[in-house]
Amino acid sequence: MMERLTEQNYYKLLGVSPKASFEEVQSAYDQAVGIYSTDSIATYSLLTQEERERILSRLVDAYKTLTNSRLRREYNHSLIENGELSPQEIGFPSLEDSNGVKGKLREVSVESLIQIEESSDKENQPSDPNLDLFEEQTSVTGKSIKMLRTAREISLEEIYRRTNIPKKTLEDIEEENFEELPALVYLKGFLKAYAKMLDVNQTQMAEGYVKRYLEWKNTS
Repeated sequence: MMERLTEQNYYKLLGVSPKASFEEVQSAYDQAVGIYSTDSIATYSLLTQEERERILSRLVDAYKTLTNSRLRREYNHSLIENGELSPQEIGFPSLEDSNGVKGKLREVSVESLIQIEESSDKENQPSDPNLDLFEEQTSVTGKSIKMLRTAREISLEEIYRRTNIPKKTLEDIEEENFEELPALVYLKGFLKAYAKMLDVNQTQMAEGYVKRYLEWKNTS
């Protein structure tokens, strides 16, 4: 699995078209990082830490290359030379507007993505048990999560920067826009990463919210 991923060209790795806009590349990068981050339950049992770091490093290289006009042109030229792409497949005109979106792009690095793994017991225990508002709840609402985040004085932008969970997904979790949420396997991973940011029990928050989500899904 790891070899196939690291051998793919940047477009295939991110799952975007060679004509993808800078915004589409950025969105694809965010989703990919969410899947291969250390908090992802979708891949935690499939990859070693070394394999995960190699994939994240490749994702960072892809992002930096495909969101830089000069680097992307050079990369496209190399793909054409080795026969992976034809000139017709490359969206050269789309790169002319790079200055217009440059301010929206972010500085990324492998170091900012790699988190030091802690023991599962430590991860699942809040530093202050009195702050764990979910301990006695059988379900967790988006409103209670938002209230706790507000009490912690943590913005959605900060959570997004530190966890790479798309900001739209964070908003959908809090507003309980269940129909907009990702697949359950990804949702659980996002909730645990979110709980870690709030310094509450990850299992309680994730399972409590998922219970509410499944209740909605069964009735709808």
